[in-house]
Amino acid sequence: MPKISVIMPAYNHEHFVGLAIQSVLDQTFQDFEFIIVDDCSQDRTVDEIRKFTDNRIKLILHEKNLGGAATMRTCLENATGEYVAVINSDDIFFP
Repeated sequence: MPKISVIMPAYNHEHFVGLAIQSVLDQTFQDFEFIIVDDCSQDRTVDEIRKFTDNRIKLILHEKNLGGAATMRTCLENATGEYVAVINSDDIFFP
């Protein structure tokens, strides 16, 4: 079990999601899983997420748009870490 579950709800942020993901992967603390749930984006958000091959990333795709609360719930239901860190798909973590 990882120490931290980093969770990221994502929706239509193709221009930002890559930077957000990279900011998580670049952290010095590395004992984490990274749960990303896409809420049926209509742009290329999923394509941008799939560019990353880190085995800590677990991508979950909603089959239809369920909204922010449901997407966050899916993130939390799949988290297995002792602690949870939340990042939005248009934000970045500082080192």
